[in-house]
Amino acid sequence: MEKNIYKIFLTVALIFSASVIYGQHYVGVRGGYSGGGIRLEPKQETAYLVGFPTFGAGWKYYSPVKYVGAVGAELSYIKSGYKVLPFVDADTSAHRTIETIQLPLMWQPHIYMFNRKARAFLNLGVYVSYNIASDTSTVSKRNGVLYEGKYPLRTVKDNRFGYGLCAGVGIGFFIKKIEILAEARYNYGYSDLLKYANKYPGNPRRSPVDSFNLSLGVYYRLGKGGILSLPSERKNKKVKKQKIIENNTSDGNYASAKSSKTDSKGYQ
Repeated sequence: MEKNIYKIFLTVALIFSASVIYGQHYVGVRGGYSGGGIRLEPKQETAYLVGFPTFGAGWKYYSPVKYVGAVGAELSYIKSGYKVLPFVDADTSAHRTIETIQLPLMWQPHIYMFNRKARAFLNLGVYVSYNIASDTSTVSKRNGVLYEGKYPLRTVKDNRFGYGLCAGVGIGFFIKKIEILAEARYNYGYSDLLKYANKYPGNPRRSPVDSFNLSLGVYYRLGKGGILSLPSERKNKKVKKQKIIENNTSDGNYASAKSSKTDSKGYQ
């Protein structure tokens, strides 16, 4: 599985480096809300925690080739978490939140809509991350928070670095050189939050963390000119046909006006 992840990382990096040469540069920021969960082996009762802040800054390069879209990277702050229950519908659960700095590399294919005033897009890529802080608490449904405090990240027990896959869907609207976008994204973790059980007895065998977020963003297009993307052949034909019609109409109006002027001079 890790070999497949490395291949995906390499593929995305190659696409990124090749596209940057010809792409159009955008920079921007985004922010929203996030949540997360954990997949434990041996299996335990777990649940998602939601409602945490997320924000970041990024850049992307759009290709002139139709449908290819963009490649880009972001530097994001994500807070996610999970809770572990002793059994289904238990009153008391153990909560943990993780604050992470994440760097995703993504490919963003898209289609234009509304006469190129908007575009719908997908985000597909890989990410690496670093856990900077963590909190823990014990919560009761009936009595509220029973305990809360800092979770000490220790090298012998915890993994700070992580990696995985990311995928999202969104829509962007253009106002001159500004793009306003909304996106939903899911990060599927492949690395473990906790060290393997054979390295730290008592830890689970597997503990990958997943996170998701809903965000709004604003990007600014650098450089001069409009949207860098070649119209389709069908669009080109339609534009050429429209120009021919406009030219013929213009020539006809000019000829009619000239004829009318000559008739008027002859009558005088």
